[in-house]
Amino acid sequence: GPQARPLSAGEILGCTAPPKLAEAGADALVYVGDGRFHLESAMIANASLPAYRYDPYDKKLTRERYDHAQMLAVRKDAVDKARSARVFGIVHGTLGRQGNPALVRRLEALLHARGLPYVVVLLSEIFPAKLALFADVDAWIQVACPRLSIDWGVHFEKPLLNPYEAEVVLNDAQQWQEDSYPMDFYRRDGGRWTNFHDDTKSRDGLKPLVIFSCLLYTSDAADDRISVDLGGR
Repeated sequence: GPQARPLSAGEILGCTAPPKLAEAGADALVYVGDGRFHLESAMIANASLPAYRYDPYDKKLTRERYDHAQMLAVRKDAVDKARSARVFGIVHGTLGRQGNPALVRRLEALLHARGLPYVVVLLSEIFPAKLALFADVDAWIQVACPRLSIDWGVHFEKPLLNPYEAEVVLNDAQQWQEDSYPMDFYRRDGGRWTNFHDDTKSRDGLKPLVIFSCLLYTSDAADDRISVDLGGR
């Protein structure tokens, strides 16, 4: 079955899913589980495929839809605004193991190379009111959960980019296509904005320790968009 290594075959996360499944011969996405946060990752990465969800608790099969056009328009607006930013802020997430010091260092190097001043902030929870306190920051890059920017970025006063979008702005990474936005944050063969890329090795040459935990969103909390659920199912 489809696989985004080092995840198991058929396994997906809210920020990691196999891409280009239509090119591999798939006709549809079928997700087994409650909630749809993790399914949305596969839908974002494979916009051309119809998606279905089987809930083993309710024993119902439903057709699921995602407004790709709206999401891409919102993210393009954030990226376009960030291109003119003069001062950046980097949020290093401290919730669970979502943050990655190596990714933060890479972003610092990109900003330094462009001569752009920046501030690094450590936060366990990222809210608009907190970031609004930094009036001099024109754009933010958060190293926590890529979906925070995608799902919640519109609620922030300043652009809130994830590492991939930061690479688009600062390092000329290829901007997403209409039918596929990268969902590769924990993929072994992900882009240079991801946890396992060679450019995010620690200074001693070893890969950073990565434990697959999604504490920002799990199932019900993600679907309700109201809280952090540390329990899951």
